[in-house]
Amino acid sequence: MPCTHLPIRAIATGFVTAVLLLATGCGRQTAVAPATPAKPRSIAPATPDSSGPPDQQKLDAAAAAIEHLGASQPDSFTGLAVDNPGNRVIVYRKPRATFDAALARLRTGVRIDKRDAPRSIGELTATRDHVTALMGHTTGYTIVSVSDGSVNSYTDGVVEVGVTGDLSRAKKELRARFGDAVTVAAGSPAVG
Repeated sequence: MPCTHLPIRAIATGFVTAVLLLATGCGRQTAVAPATPAKPRSIAPATPDSSGPPDQQKLDAAAAAIEHLGASQPDSFTGLAVDNPGNRVIVYRKPRATFDAALARLRTGVRIDKRDAPRSIGELTATRDHVTALMGHTTGYTIVSVSDGSVNSYTDGVVEVGVTGDLSRAKKELRARFGDAVTVAAGSPAVG
């Protein structure tokens, strides 16, 4: 039987696409969140004979540099999204002159769009940690997911909480405790 060879570029593109799709689908929806903010990504289809969207390496390098800056200023930085079709990185942050000036000095070589966010990653992380501490300690409902790594989370400044059981009770209790820093919706129990 003849052996079929896939070009290395096609294999690499498939692998990168699978990793990005997994990263986008997972976000930060675990009780123990990763140390760095999740990067919601828009995946653009690869053009024939290419290894991915144009300027993907520049976009990824810019995102990494911005995340590094954001880690040093968690009171300003909220998160980011790589917009492949728009060939830009969207940065969500609480407007502060020091962060914006440091962002301008990065000289990433890609377009950076700044978007105002009501809360920083530091604030979202603190709220996420407090909600996560309640897992297994509620009555009438169960917290099954806690997330703060989505574009909705960034723009609304909320931690997204998924629950099973008495949804109205969960909304009432969690909103009383955390105010508008959380949004509560029906969730699916974790599989595993």
